[in-house]
Amino acid sequence: MLQASRTQSVFPRLGSLRAPRTTLSATNAILLLALYLALSQNHAFLAAVWKSLPQPYSLQEWRIAGSATVAMYGLMILVLLPLSARPVFKPAAISMLTIASVCSYFMDNFGTVINRSMIINVLLTDSSEASDLLRPGFFLHVALQGIVPALVLAQCEIRSRSFLRESLNRVLLAGAVMVCIAALMATQYNELAFWGRENRRVRLYLNPIMPVSAAFGVMHENLLAGPPQPPSPIATDAVRVAKPAARPLLVVLVVGETARAENFQLNGYARMTTPKLAQTAGLINFPNVSSCGTATAESVPCMFSMLQRKSFSRKKAAKQENLLDVLKRVGVEVSWRDNDSGCQEVCQRIDYRSLENSADPVLCNENGCLDGILLRALEEPAPAAGAARLLVLHQKGSHGPAYFKRYPESARHFKPDCRDENVQRCRREETVNAYDNTIVYTDEVLASLIATLERSQDQMDSVLIYVSDHGESLGENGLYLHGLPYAIAPRSQTHVPMMAWLSSQAPLSLGLNVECMRAKSDAAYSHDNLFSSILGILDVKTKSYERADDIFSTCRRAGVDPA
Repeated sequence: MLQASRTQSVFPRLGSLRAPRTTLSATNAILLLALYLALSQNHAFLAAVWKSLPQPYSLQEWRIAGSATVAMYGLMILVLLPLSARPVFKPAAISMLTIASVCSYFMDNFGTVINRSMIINVLLTDSSEASDLLRPGFFLHVALQGIVPALVLAQCEIRSRSFLRESLNRVLLAGAVMVCIAALMATQYNELAFWGRENRRVRLYLNPIMPVSAAFGVMHENLLAGPPQPPSPIATDAVRVAKPAARPLLVVLVVGETARAENFQLNGYARMTTPKLAQTAGLINFPNVSSCGTATAESVPCMFSMLQRKSFSRKKAAKQENLLDVLKRVGVEVSWRDNDSGCQEVCQRIDYRSLENSADPVLCNENGCLDGILLRALEEPAPAAGAARLLVLHQKGSHGPAYFKRYPESARHFKPDCRDENVQRCRREETVNAYDNTIVYTDEVLASLIATLERSQDQMDSVLIYVSDHGESLGENGLYLHGLPYAIAPRSQTHVPMMAWLSSQAPLSLGLNVECMRAKSDAAYSHDNLFSSILGILDVKTKSYERADDIFSTCRRAGVDPA
């Protein structure tokens, strides 16, 4: 009996050593979680607010910044309130913490905006590109700012009262927040209304409100839209008259990746980034070309769509055929060779082959293949007499952030170059050096493609067109990479390089005046011009052809126009 009583007396003392669980009311849990999200996961939002205000900051600017901060906190509370029911609060809160920490890593370090276009771009990114972004710093950031707070929250006990009392508390809290926001607006309406109209883009940085909203938008568009339907035909009247005696025609369209025009020597850049192309006879450079989007997932489908940029959406484009479908239907051999993350669904109905995992000991390694692998596509059989072929080559190009993986040692002209996937940790001149080296390598690849085409110009006519899908930010104003909404994207993300080259007899066969083309090359063009320009080169006649959009139409001999 004595032993038993001693045992019983020990266990209560051991139990008393166990730390008591923190208890929070549902209302306090919402307030604390919203405060944490507002202060720790919205540095990009707060930075965007301050950048939008004129300097030097006066009392009015401080009031606007303070009002925006309070409003952000209030919005966080309002978003969390519907999720505050006891059975769902912890799972929802833990999800929000994790999502916010993932988004804040990219927003804080690269200036990224997590909108629908960016989410689609992420979903379509391959494992090689993803591995360049998901570095140890990313996992440490998510662990410290997302997982650790989530574990702390998981250990808390959320105290709730009766359903009626809890509902009343939530209504009162929501009312207090809305009264506070209304009071801010009432006392500063003119200043806040003007600032809000002029700086609508700032709301895009609200984390995790805007990323979650964008994710639901993508889910609604793609997962809840029902089974895919066959695309609607376009240009059903299109025809290309076969000319058996004509020379074969090969059109090579090189889709560049993340190349910005301002870093091309051909466009006046002070560095020699395109020395080989600068010496290429017959090359026509177009220095004033704008992209359709700021990310591959939007730009590439737009480039091949009949839709113009202002009316383009991935959803609308997916419901109709594109340029490649029209060309295939009229008898043009159409093929796509890829060294990037795919064709963004525009090549689903044509001959497609990925070369990024080719077995080549010189050009390929564990990081994939260099763009020189695309030269293999020119080893394929040439078109027959009277026939035409469109060959699309999709580069890895200058895709970041691991720029140093995109070029061989032979193209490492500018040193020291950033050798880190986390380019924001490198000095800016090192980042620019690495990026410029990717342009040097693109110069080598394009020059090699042209040289290969030149060797066969006695047997066939060739046209090479190069245009990048979008540009890139290299640390200007704290921005890196690409993907900002078009309306707020800097010109470095939308101003893209473009050039054309024709083999010696191609101008005569196609009825084109090269000197005229060169004289008109300084005009403003965009991805919108690609659809009709390719139809024109391949002599496809259709009412869908727009002569005004054809870059080469005014330099084409009368009677050769496909209109």
